Amino acid sequence: MPEVRSADLCWGQRYHWLRYHQVPAGARHDAHIVANCPLPEGLSLAGLRTALGYLVRRHEGLRTVFDARAVPGPRQRVEPPGPLPLRVATTEQDGTPGPAAVIAEMSTAEFDLEREWPIRVCAVTTGGAPRTLALVLNHLAFDDWSISLFQRDFEALLGALTTRRRVELPPVAYQPADLAATEALPGADREAVLRYWREVVPALPADMFARRRTVGAPGGPAAFGATLTSPTLLTAVREIAARLRVWPSAVHLAAYAVGMAAYTGEPVVTHRWLTSHRQDGPRMSVMTCMFSPVLVSVDLGGDPGFAEVTARVAAALDAAQAHAYAPYDEIVELLARDGFRRGTPVRASSEVNFLSHATKSCGTRKERFLRIAEPAAWALSATDTYLRVGEWDDGVTVGFNALATVMDADGVERFLRGYARLLETHRDGTAADLRLSETAALFGFPPPTPRVRGAEKAETAAGAKPGARTATAAEADAPTSSAAEALAALAAVVGEVNALGEVDVEVPYVVAGGRVLRIPRVLAELRDRGWEGVDMTQLTGIRPLSALARDLLPAAPAAMAAPTGGGSAPSGALAGAPGPTRGAVPTGVQTGTSVPTGVQTGTSVPSGARAGASARTGGAADSATPAPIPA
Repeated sequence: MPEVRSADLCWGQRYHWLRYHQVPAGARHDAHIVANCPLPEGLSLAGLRTALGYLVRRHEGLRTVFDARAVPGPRQRVEPPGPLPLRVATTEQDGTPGPAAVIAEMSTAEFDLEREWPIRVCAVTTGGAPRTLALVLNHLAFDDWSISLFQRDFEALLGALTTRRRVELPPVAYQPADLAATEALPGADREAVLRYWREVVPALPADMFARRRTVGAPGGPAAFGATLTSPTLLTAVREIAARLRVWPSAVHLAAYAVGMAAYTGEPVVTHRWLTSHRQDGPRMSVMTCMFSPVLVSVDLGGDPGFAEVTARVAAALDAAQAHAYAPYDEIVELLARDGFRRGTPVRASSEVNFLSHATKSCGTRKERFLRIAEPAAWALSATDTYLRVGEWDDGVTVGFNALATVMDADGVERFLRGYARLLETHRDGTAADLRLSETAALFGFPPPTPRVRGAEKAETAAGAKPGARTATAAEADAPTSSAAEALAALAAVVGEVNALGEVDVEVPYVVAGGRVLRIPRVLAELRDRGWEGVDMTQLTGIRPLSALARDLLPAAPAAMAAPTGGGSAPSGALAGAPGPTRGAVPTGVQTGTSVPTGVQTGTSVPSGARAGASARTGGAADSATPAPIPA
């Protein structure tokens, strides 16, 4: 389809661009947003199509595709307005696939980023009348705030259609392409932000989990996850925040830092904080993703008390927030270069997210701990741990995922229970301000193993990756000339994609001049030439291109025809449907993110949200199960 216009990727889109390509196609549904929108009585299917068509014309982000092979780097391409494909599924037994089956298919199928618009819709009907609209959204085009924009416009249009009145919507000041053009302009602010991170990155710990990281049990779970819901934590955190004069998010992150320090045995705790880049003004009208992770590092040296830990966390959050608006891929490149300088990868791959479900109940009157099913799709994102804090009207749910290589199921439970004990202990300020060394008993972790000098470099040199395709016997016996061919192919592709006159194969990809944002195209071009076996993790790591070439294998026929992408997460970067029960969304596929409360699921809030304060809007949403579609 011809394009209306095109632009570079917005900074907030780049995180999800890389994340979407870093995991195998079968796991990419983990980044999909799934929501249910109730529809008013009297609305026809024709009226529903009219409303959706208007939104597609109004918001360019709804009709944007993403070109991985554009030169010099990936581009977002805005296509002309047109009808949005609308699936229809009835709750009646008429021999057609029911809503659960249809929505399961929509939810789990990979988006074709180069050809498919980032929104899928299905009208669930009863007696021919639409009752609910199911949405499957690609996170490249949606964050929490843009979902709210969609909801606001959609509800206004439906109201006008059912009452036969005119509707007036506020103008869209910025489209995603406008935002990208603004971000592409050189400026002192951008350089100041990058200069700040160039100073911060060399001081980060190479691997917070160095004393805990293992190979993992062969054939065992790839990751573990659990949630702890407590009606009392909501007021406990607010009381601590009020007493210490900080935001509630700082209190939660202080508890997280204490728990991580107790588990890892390291004095410096680093995580990626999912935060929004929206501000008052034109950016508020942009319907696209405008959040990405920002690095937060807290030094807990000196055995501080919990009040001092909270103060240090609050200061670290303020500093990170002030320098958060930067191209995500360029921060990854800084981490990759510094890993090469150190001779070991810089692993900054634990994430923290804050969510709000403020209009809903947590559903329990006492503390409730639940283990969740193995988060297998999430495990492929190469994120070490993921903490999500969800506030309800009457409680807090803290969820925690961890790769099996850094923490087992018992450790996940100890972390969550210790997290809650720590906050309850400091609730009213009458108890002693526990020092870091004293808080370890609240978690009960066994001591970490002593640090072994050189262990990180040995692991890096091994370079084995779980799930990677291994060479067949014929490939293993292939003549050494194939290794030379692989190296030549890799050097040629890296040079062509990155417009390099020459490629130094004795240094890593990024040090050789390769750009992280172009890695999906590098992998696609390699497949076109018949090679596979490297991924994003390796191309953002510290191994030289000559060593990576030895991992290349002749591509399987299916891989040679596959869409761009695949692999696992950048090392410094940041990833089964039930039976067709009619009348309900299949809960087993709701692995995507949540949307505003008015759309019947939870909603995320800015990572820095404080009680009683106006916070930056729009941010990362998280996994949630939408309310059932009414039968």
